[in-house]
Amino acid sequence: MTPGVASDGDPARPLAGVRVLDLTTFLSGPVAARTLADLGADVVRVEPPRGDPTRAGTGLAKGDPPSAFYVALHRDRRAIVLDLKTDAGRGVLHELAAGSDVLLENFRPGVTERLGIRDADLRPANPGLVYCTITGFGPDGPYSQLPATDGAVQAFGGVLELTGPPGGFGLPVPLPLADLLAGATAAQGILAALVARGRHGRGTHLDVSMVEALLGWLLVGDRERTLAPPTTLVVSGRDDVPILVQTSLHFQGRLATLLATVPGCGALADDARFVTREGRREHLDDYLAIVRRAFATRTSAEWLDALAAIGIPASRVQRIDDALAHPQLTHRGSIVGVDVPGLGHEAVLASPFRFDGQRKTETTAPPTLGEHTREVLRDVLGYDDPRIAGLAADGAFGDRPVA
Repeated sequence: MTPGVASDGDPARPLAGVRVLDLTTFLSGPVAARTLADLGADVVRVEPPRGDPTRAGTGLAKGDPPSAFYVALHRDRRAIVLDLKTDAGRGVLHELAAGSDVLLENFRPGVTERLGIRDADLRPANPGLVYCTITGFGPDGPYSQLPATDGAVQAFGGVLELTGPPGGFGLPVPLPLADLLAGATAAQGILAALVARGRHGRGTHLDVSMVEALLGWLLVGDRERTLAPPTTLVVSGRDDVPILVQTSLHFQGRLATLLATVPGCGALADDARFVTREGRREHLDDYLAIVRRAFATRTSAEWLDALAAIGIPASRVQRIDDALAHPQLTHRGSIVGVDVPGLGHEAVLASPFRFDGQRKTETTAPPTLGEHTREVLRDVLGYDDPRIAGLAADGAFGDRPVA
């Protein structure tokens, strides 16, 4: 933990007292930072004078309404502006790193060396620093200098093999899998590094590649398409409300027995064509026609009750907004409201972690650009207003006024 700062004892904030400097942009790094913030860490986001490109849809001036993407990703942290292309800005970063526990960066390989903010540049003043680098393909190797986006990494890693037709390729999954998995992997590695530091007192340089984080999960993916129809079904009741029914493992026999009770659908239980998964796949059109005829005899809610009663996983197919408003999440306290400048009162997800039944209750809106620059310099580094004014004159904050 940061020297002189102790955990506050709140079981829902196990990382209280841990300070994280977040120099990342776009998605993978901020995902890691949000995870650490959800666990109670003090995350200080360091942005260039123009701000993170994902901050707003148009314009990046302080006070512009943030994008929905930014609201979801950047809650519960402080934000400062530093121009790391200036000696003054880099000097401030060095001082902040000297008193921090974690530094996150996802610059393209070579940028931190040019700026003089590598692990090797910062570690002498803080041997316990956990320095985490996230890159697309890794900081070394023949692909290290390639620009990386989530889609490009999905293509490289083989995701498009899973989304396309048999023997062909599809499009990237419309969820940034590579970024999300790299961010989650980075957060896990940082937590392990903090535990190790508690044992031997030394920090480390953690290197996370988006490609490697993605492939680690793809190798346990459904490459044989065992979850495609007829194993996974999307059907509708007589009210045309779609539901998904999962019939993998031992659930198929239960489903066949249930649906066979519907008049005219007995073939689902006794027709030899439908006994095995291979048979159902070979005669998929015939199988689905009978299944859909069976489901059309009751409402989707009635079917969901019947499926739950015999232990078959199923769910109403919902939009994201429907899921966020569901009574299950309300009961769990999963959604909290925050006042977002420029947007008003917004519902956001609370920390997903519950420790001994307790969830971190404080949730703050994403900060405006540079909102906490003066606060952090004053409270963390002990700078007074004249020193901050001098740094501004030296270009430490670019052309941004100091909040």
